[in-house]
Amino acid sequence: MSFAAKAPISESRLGATEERLHCVSSRAFTLIELLVVIAIIAILASMLLPVLAKAKEKARSAKCLSNTRQIGLAMMLYVGDFDDKLPDEDWQVGPYKNSNKKNCGGEWQRTPAIQLDRYINAPLVWVCPTKRRGLTYTTEPGTFDPAYTGFLSYGFNYLGVFGLDYSKAIPTLRKHTVIQKPTETVAMTEIGGSSNPKEIGGGIGNEKADAAWLDGYWSSHSYPTSKSPKGGNGMTNPRFQSQQGKHIQKVNVVYLDGHSAIIRPSRLVWGQFYATYETKIAPRFAWDTPVSTPALDASESPP
Repeated sequence: MSFAAKAPISESRLGATEERLHCVSSRAFTLIELLVVIAIIAILASMLLPVLAKAKEKARSAKCLSNTRQIGLAMMLYVGDFDDKLPDEDWQVGPYKNSNKKNCGGEWQRTPAIQLDRYINAPLVWVCPTKRRGLTYTTEPGTFDPAYTGFLSYGFNYLGVFGLDYSKAIPTLRKHTVIQKPTETVAMTEIGGSSNPKEIGGGIGNEKADAAWLDGYWSSHSYPTSKSPKGGNGMTNPRFQSQQGKHIQKVNVVYLDGHSAIIRPSRLVWGQFYATYETKIAPRFAWDTPVSTPALDASESPP
């Protein structure tokens, strides 16, 4: 058996092979180049992610504003149907039970929310998409709605709009047209608080879970009386001033004329809650005293 001798590789073929290998090696990335590319991508991502997060929060804020507009319209329809009277559900000692006889919050049953629901017929309107308060509660796992959990993302002004007018010799319910400056007076706004029925007040209320009542207890224990994010007794400023789930330091507000707007809490004054635009509020502060501060706007304290 004979073997044919292999033809020697010519210099031209050898040179072409070396040239191809040189081209392949010249096109490949070095380790340093790869690290540089990764670093650039990381820098771009760090710049882009906050912008995307801000855009998402603006979208949630717009949905929250839509909720408050529906609530404001429902309030005006109620006033028209009930001879100018405002909704009048007020605090009542719990405990509260939902449709399954489980312990729940009292904000749905004992605030105007339940009276205005007949015009909205969608309990999820009472849930801010950022704070999501009202979707869950600590009694049982799962996602529900405020009619079941009893908690809300929006609270009611019991200082100068809802509830009884205690400035009268005989406290009476307020009528819509009697209240000063309806375009400036706060009727409802976003609030923050616990979703634990065990933290509901057993007597007059005003515990961590009683956030939907923006009342005299809240005003006398929060800013300017208490300047800390926690507020008086460690729970009052989180009800409004330092509430969790703000929309880039802003909250949506429903005014007495039914319109809604987004604003920083520090841009509101106490006169807008008390519907008083001339004198002092009790002996404590002037009507134009801010409700909050820029520092509290930037704070989001758990209740």
